[in-house]
Amino acid sequence: MISVLIVDDEQPARQRLKRLLDSHPQLTVVGEAENGQQALELIAQQQPDLVFLDISMPVMNGMQVAKQLNRTSHQPYIIFTTAYDEYALQAFDVDAQDYLLKPIRQERLNKALQKLPQTQTTQNQRFLTIRERDSVRRVAIDQILFLHSDQKYTEVHTLKEMLLTSDSLKELEQRFTHDFIRIHRSTLVNRQHLVGVEQDDNYCLALIEHSKHKPEISRRHQPDVRQFLTANSA
Repeated sequence: MISVLIVDDEQPARQRLKRLLDSHPQLTVVGEAENGQQALELIAQQQPDLVFLDISMPVMNGMQVAKQLNRTSHQPYIIFTTAYDEYALQAFDVDAQDYLLKPIRQERLNKALQKLPQTQTTQNQRFLTIRERDSVRRVAIDQILFLHSDQKYTEVHTLKEMLLTSDSLKELEQRFTHDFIRIHRSTLVNRQHLVGVEQDDNYCLALIEHSKHKPEISRRHQPDVRQFLTANSA
């Protein structure tokens, strides 16, 4: 079952969406909110897997809610619902799963729901959104091996390629604090892919699963890295 929260300041809009969701028995609506502040409170209480989030609302709008959620440990999937199409690019900047224009049609809703994972809930699927010229890509956090700061950009080294994001290393560390460990002022390594260290007379290097790269571990961060590896050895 996928738990759902509906957020919209208009009751008729909430009721219509609930009727449309009746055709999806795998979904269960666990709550409704009429503004962004109520939404954050309910999300903290109910921990829903999916939030249908209106953008234009009093007290706190949908974009503000999404940005707040990006700083929390529980990050539900977000499907924006709005009468305006000018927010589409912003929606993907805050990791939205999809963007539905009102009045929402059953066919379009079905397509949005088909994008949801069938076997994993939101807690297990986290993403970094990367803008590339006129497009936006979502990269699963567990596919990222390490992040490296390169002047104005951050290199995102994945299992298959290297991408660039304008997010600073500090911002990414704060946002994904439980996913990455800092090994150098310019490098964060995904904890699940850090498998060891290689030491010689001059350098201490990180060994990363599935990667030929061996980023340097600074002297300052060596104790933290060794402690992490010891605690996670089995």
